[in-house]
Amino acid sequence: MGLHCGYIVATASATALLEELARHTGEFTLESVVDRTADADIDPAGFDMLLGEIDGRACLLDTSMTLSDSPDMIVTMSTTLGTVVGCGAETTSGSYWLTAARAGQPLRHVFVSHAAMTRGMAIGEPLPCEKAHPIEDISGSGVFAAMAAFGLDPSVWLNSGPARVVKYDHSRPAVKGPIAAIVRGHYERYKRPGGEWLHHITAVVRDESR
Repeated sequence: MGLHCGYIVATASATALLEELARHTGEFTLESVVDRTADADIDPAGFDMLLGEIDGRACLLDTSMTLSDSPDMIVTMSTTLGTVVGCGAETTSGSYWLTAARAGQPLRHVFVSHAAMTRGMAIGEPLPCEKAHPIEDISGSGVFAAMAAFGLDPSVWLNSGPARVVKYDHSRPAVKGPIAAIVRGHYERYKRPGGEWLHHITAVVRDESR
């Protein structure tokens, strides 16, 4: 099993999450509603996403893998939304990311890219689940364990629905801040020499249900 997407989950309604995303990044267009997420006809190349809600908690399936990997935006949005987690994985290249924040305060940030860097980075105290389920677990279990640690596991919604297809135009990138600067500095220090990254690509079986 492998992942090739990101997630944003929050202790707020789906409407509130989308409004916050629109404040900080590009335009979103609401499209069709499907009863089951598996029935959604989405075009990841066109940044089609899925938006849903379970028990008052918002869930966004981020096919762009840029929104969920915008740590400073995640922290800022938590000022309004409460607890927000942005995370995901692109297991072919060995990339994993997590930002968790509450009330405008970053709680945990992890960024690992086996293809691009010789060493991953982390900010904040490890989550209790990370010992058994590291964020960089190739199965994707670490990403889901992290969301579950905050009571925001979207698995039930992903396996059922309903969901709204949302088109994202990627016209206005999220503003980068202090966390992005730390990530950039870490990358410059530990980036792999040109061409070496090809040796760190892993073939995985894609799980289309996630």
